[in-house]
Amino acid sequence: MLALLLAAPAAWAQEAVGVRVGNHPGHGRLVFDWPAPPQYRVEQVGDAVVLYFPPGSAIDLSGARRLPRNMAAVAAEGEGIRIALKPGVRARIFRLGPKLVVDALSPPAEPAQMAQAQAVPARAELAPEAVVPPAAPAASPISRPATPAPATPVLALPRPDALAVKPLPRGGGILLPYPASTGLAVLRRGGELLALFDSGEALDLTGLRADPVFAALEVEALGGATLLRLPLPSPGQLKARREPNGWVLEAYRPAEGQGAAGRSVGLEAEGGVAARLMLRAGEPGRVVPITDPESGLPLLVGTVRAAGQLMPIWRRLPELDLPPTLLGVAVLARADQVTMRATAGGFLVGAANGPLALDAAAAEMPHAEAMTRSFDLPRMPTPRLLERLRTLQASIAAAPPLNRLALRRAAAETLLALGMPQEAQAMVELARGEDPEATRDGRLNALAGAAALLAGRMPQAIALRQAELPETDELSFWQTLLLAAEGEAQEAAPRLASALPVLFDYAEGLRSRLLPLAAQSLAEAGAVAPLRQLLEKAGPMPELALPRAMLAEANGDAEVALAGYDQIALGRDRLARARALRRAVELRLATHKIDAAQAARALEATLFAWRGDGEEAAARIRLAELRRAAGDARGALALLRETEALFPERGPALRAAINAAFVAALEHEPPLDAVALFDAYPDLLPKDANGQAAMLVLADRLVALDLSDRAAALLGQAVGRTAGAPRAALGLHQGVLHLANGDATAALKALQESSGEMLPDALVLPRAVLAAQAQSRLGRVEEAVAGLKALGAAGAAALSQLLAERQDWAGAAAALSDHLRAALPAAPAPLDEPQQRSLLAQAAMLALAGDEAGLAAVRRNYAARLPEGPLAAAFTLLTAEHLRGLADLPRLQKELLLFQTIPPRLEALRAGGPVTR
Repeated sequence: MLALLLAAPAAWAQEAVGVRVGNHPGHGRLVFDWPAPPQYRVEQVGDAVVLYFPPGSAIDLSGARRLPRNMAAVAAEGEGIRIALKPGVRARIFRLGPKLVVDALSPPAEPAQMAQAQAVPARAELAPEAVVPPAAPAASPISRPATPAPATPVLALPRPDALAVKPLPRGGGILLPYPASTGLAVLRRGGELLALFDSGEALDLTGLRADPVFAALEVEALGGATLLRLPLPSPGQLKARREPNGWVLEAYRPAEGQGAAGRSVGLEAEGGVAARLMLRAGEPGRVVPITDPESGLPLLVGTVRAAGQLMPIWRRLPELDLPPTLLGVAVLARADQVTMRATAGGFLVGAANGPLALDAAAAEMPHAEAMTRSFDLPRMPTPRLLERLRTLQASIAAAPPLNRLALRRAAAETLLALGMPQEAQAMVELARGEDPEATRDGRLNALAGAAALLAGRMPQAIALRQAELPETDELSFWQTLLLAAEGEAQEAAPRLASALPVLFDYAEGLRSRLLPLAAQSLAEAGAVAPLRQLLEKAGPMPELALPRAMLAEANGDAEVALAGYDQIALGRDRLARARALRRAVELRLATHKIDAAQAARALEATLFAWRGDGEEAAARIRLAELRRAAGDARGALALLRETEALFPERGPALRAAINAAFVAALEHEPPLDAVALFDAYPDLLPKDANGQAAMLVLADRLVALDLSDRAAALLGQAVGRTAGAPRAALGLHQGVLHLANGDATAALKALQESSGEMLPDALVLPRAVLAAQAQSRLGRVEEAVAGLKALGAAGAAALSQLLAERQDWAGAAAALSDHLRAALPAAPAPLDEPQQRSLLAQAAMLALAGDEAGLAAVRRNYAARLPEGPLAAAFTLLTAEHLRGLADLPRLQKELLLFQTIPPRLEALRAGGPVTR
């Protein structure tokens, strides 16, 4: 390959490069048909452009005999090709694949005439690089030049529905009224700044004709997206910000050595060693492919809907490049299979067929120099930092009080760099006490929040979120540390991983204080790859023993992890010791070295290792779960109630766990102990289906002990503490118990007190049946019958039973017939045993009623559907015709023998006694 590259100039020298020309609306074009992308440089001399190619290049200019209308001449001049332009024409030069294209842009007056003569649209995929004369350095922000620009780009006539782009009142910027759902990416390619919006809405640029900077803005519609090109010489930049009425673009010249402001987009490798890359960005938009103006290669641009997210440095990878951006992300694809798509957390870069062929460097941290900063925390050896602090203190003493703000801020930053956060906070307070401007100093306020975070003073650390500073990688790093310190490790881990270079760029004193917090946060979030990078770069720090053990556990090396936890448990760091003890218990439980009861006892012994904050509360909640799993629900309940008293601010979060432990205790404690527990804490009963189920189970256990009165009273208490369907279900069960005890009045009262609206059918029917049974016991038979008849076929079975108890055999048979018509499957489907028994009861009632016709109809309709067996034999006997003479005596003997198989239920019906259920 190297030989081929070295031989390339020679090959070009042997084969002449041809040229082509053409006329298009608004511009003429000259194309050099190179077989491979050439190296070249450009010089502009007056109205001419001179192109210089590698020595030995042969250019065949025969194709340029007939020049484009706005080129005056094309000729070889020394070692270059001189392209003379007509007055007012300017050139733009760009690569298109291996070819080099020179466009001669006409003055603004010509395009309208040419548009009428020919309607050949420009190719949408071309992204040109403007060639502009050298300009003097501009001030910040970019100001109006002394002389007007010699030419302005072509502005198409606006559509009636186009969005009007307006300059800002104070100048230096423009407002593009895109909706909030529109994403934007900004990057520099060559001499142009590209702003890509993922919206295809047309733009009206007529309001920018007099703007000293943005009059040169060009618009290209990409079908669902819009590309803006601004020929702004380096180091000029565009700063984008989102406002309620659209995106604002401001042109400015950064200070010497200062890069773009914003937070770096995080880079993570996924799927092994860089099988694909994740570019972490907030509020990602869409991916829009364009042609790179410099190389002609595909450029995949990812837009974002929130400002302040950029890629500060260039990364070169085997199959792709990640060029720097001012907003959003970009991927320069050097292989056809490279893809990028937007996800919820950013942009995923992969390959269409299999993993990317990336090396391990793809997942490495970016250089700290590429990260944007908010503070001046010097990276010096400790002796030099102390000397710097002494010098600052001397300067502070010599300065007047109102001139000390900058000195005290520098001293506070030096103290923080030394790892002395309390002293840094004290220095900030001295500054605030001397100078009223200190309270309005955003950098000083953010510095105070950072020092408070490092000192463990969380209420004061909130100042990090309230700092009025531009978003930078460093500020994002400290805000992410605050998020991690608040217990949100999962949310903090991706941002923390991308900002680790900031941490390692700090002085030793500050770095050693921050590394344990960062490593612990990554370990708790399970961010294995960045945690491994951090530990390898940090070296053998004793303070990182716990994250190292957690990394071993995450990698599946349980023995190494347990050895690490046990070693930490012998140390003097109380917090690390408590965490190690608890993680060791969990790991031994997960690897089946101990059971839940043993884990509960071991975890209980760790409660005193660390007291008084979220660590203890979390340990108590976990201990309660283990006690429940070990069958000690009452112990879990006691522990949770104690935790609620110790941490009242966590009461609402603990309520669900307390209710669950209370229900489990009611279900598993001995019945009388469970009743006593309910009497002691009735307010803990959940008012949902779980509470209902627990009370029903407890009531059944009391009934099994022949304590039905106590069970009914218990259900009555529960009815008063629930609502809706659970309340109606408990009242139904209470009424059943009262009726079983012979108290029909109490049964009706239980139903009345537990009534409700919009109850499910599964409760409406049994409650109506129970009410009818209670009314019948009280002698209100007509009322009971009317209530059951109102239910239709759903109440027919209960009505039949009620009438049978009153020995109204004909009515009972008719009601049961209604029930069977609705309940039995259509012929010739066989009948199961409960259905056969219902049919047998129907035959018995017809027999007792003396309904020969009914018996004959039942025999005719159902006899063939009964399988052979005792129930079928009994049905045959009940539905057989009467004996007519001596010839039927053998049948009589057979029937008498078979009558012994009739169920006790039928015997009760013959005797006229109550039917038991």
